[in-house]
Amino acid sequence: MDCFMLLLLMATLQAVTILTSGAVREASVLGYYITPLFSYYSYHGPVFRVMLRVNRGKLLENRHYGFITYCNNCGNSQEFSWAELGQISCSCSGSHGSRSLVISGPLWTGPLHSAAYISKMINLAEEWGWIGNGAETDLEKLLKQMLDESDPRLKSGYIKMDEVASRAKINSPPLRTMMSAMQKEGYATSRSHIASNAIKTDCPMSVCIRISKELQGVDSFSV
Repeated sequence: MDCFMLLLLMATLQAVTILTSGAVREASVLGYYITPLFSYYSYHGPVFRVMLRVNRGKLLENRHYGFITYCNNCGNSQEFSWAELGQISCSCSGSHGSRSLVISGPLWTGPLHSAAYISKMINLAEEWGWIGNGAETDLEKLLKQMLDESDPRLKSGYIKMDEVASRAKINSPPLRTMMSAMQKEGYATSRSHIASNAIKTDCPMSVCIRISKELQGVDSFSV
């Protein structure tokens, strides 16, 4: 993947997140809170779509509204709340982690889809005969992928397999094989509908690197 495409994929997810974050801020000022129902990106256009439910009142906590960090040194991404803003660091660098960290926010850090709403969309599509006729259509694949992406255990963003392979200095293992190995170790995984060769997960980059090396038969301690 060339640098332009990598930046484009990062920008698409960031655009959806920023759009949702802006709605969260505006709703809060007016005495409302929002719940994302589904978010969609297509490279044709490109097209960004976000459907939000507006609710009266305010959330008791801002657990899905905070800061996201990316460490250029180790590749790990973390989420921090407002209360943790002064304690942001990365375990790979200890107290000096801030030098390698890129901090974004405040941003929406919660799921970009509602599992309950996506399930209703799937049921309605089946009722209308759009899916479920034996052959899995693109629509059915997309809705199922969105349902997987709505797992609340998943962190915001995604991990690109090209980056994992680059940091591990190996050829990238097959995506499904990698996801299966991560799941066996207790991590949540999902493919991303935004980036085809990326995984949404709660698995740290360091563990992703170790698993990928093991799958390729490479010693984790080798360079």
